[in-house]
Amino acid sequence: MSGRSRLSKLADDLSREGRVASAVDACYQALLLDESDPVVHALLADLFLEGDFYDEAIRSASRAIELDPDCAPAYLALGLAYDRRGGMWDQSILVWHELAEVVPDLVTAHVQLGEAFAAGAFEGEAIESWRRALELDPSEPRAMYNLAIAALKREGVATALPGFRKAGELDPSQDDFFFALAGVYDDGSPAPHPDEVEADRDARLAAAFALAFEEDYFGAADLIRLILNDDPADPEALALAGYLYLKQEAVNEAMSVALRCLALSTKTPTGVYVLGAAFHKRPGLNRNATRVFEALARAVPNEPMPHVLLAESLLGLQRYSDAKQAYLRAVELDPACVRARFGLAAALLTEGEHATAAWEVRRAAYHDTRRQGLFRRLFDSYVEGRADDADA
Repeated sequence: MSGRSRLSKLADDLSREGRVASAVDACYQALLLDESDPVVHALLADLFLEGDFYDEAIRSASRAIELDPDCAPAYLALGLAYDRRGGMWDQSILVWHELAEVVPDLVTAHVQLGEAFAAGAFEGEAIESWRRALELDPSEPRAMYNLAIAALKREGVATALPGFRKAGELDPSQDDFFFALAGVYDDGSPAPHPDEVEADRDARLAAAFALAFEEDYFGAADLIRLILNDDPADPEALALAGYLYLKQEAVNEAMSVALRCLALSTKTPTGVYVLGAAFHKRPGLNRNATRVFEALARAVPNEPMPHVLLAESLLGLQRYSDAKQAYLRAVELDPACVRARFGLAAALLTEGEHATAAWEVRRAAYHDTRRQGLFRRLFDSYVEGRADDADA
């Protein structure tokens, strides 16, 4: 953008480096030169939000919107400031409505709008907003978690549990946990083509995990088949085979393969995970899932996900107090674990602790929006759009 000042760009660079105080100072210097720059006001709002200065964030974001009613990042900062400040759900509803109109396909705007409606006790409107979010993105777990919480409030645990189970399937954190158990992380390198993998067990297994990580399940299955042809008793290959069956909703096959894996070696955590996940997918086998996830939580006690999985199986058994303790342990290990926060809210609701449950939902929303890096995406798109307009 030709009109963007050097100080505005400096403030942006500093904020991306996490140098909040310096970035705020650069914003104020930029505004001394041009007080009418919505980009700087929007950035300043996000910086204030970063420091939990909600009133200042509200003023800056409101000024940005006053200068440009299409300033999407300012709406985001304003809505989040209202939500986090608390007690301003009516203003929050208006802001999320506006953001949904400025960026109609922004799923999070509809999710946040639903949460603002829920805070104002407009349950019907809230459910409509979350359903709209799922129409835009059927793989949006936060909308599904909220719908499950709403079902829990209205109709009880039995009706809500399928929603929690579905939300868990959509939540990528569970798959991330499986790969973490296998020591597989995203190192930026693409998975190899199956035809180019060396014909030895370790190379094939590593490539199969890499392909599965990239959701190339057929390529991964081909390599696993080759490993098991040479050695049908390879527990790690069997565990990955079980995971691939789970991803294809072949639960019985996953269960069978995982049992075979653990009969060969009980020290294969990926096999334990697959068996627990397979049991959990069958509501009548929740008791078995609980025992398996208890073992997994003992095996990797400092990972939050096995405690979440254990808690979800305990909810299915109506052991709400035990579920709450497992969720609390997960939150203790990872305060930003969105799935644990929503689950904890559910457990709290079963005990009648509505206010604390609502607080947990707000914290889950906070961490989820923060995790997405949504402000940066909206901000960059907005700045790019203004540059295009200036060049036209």
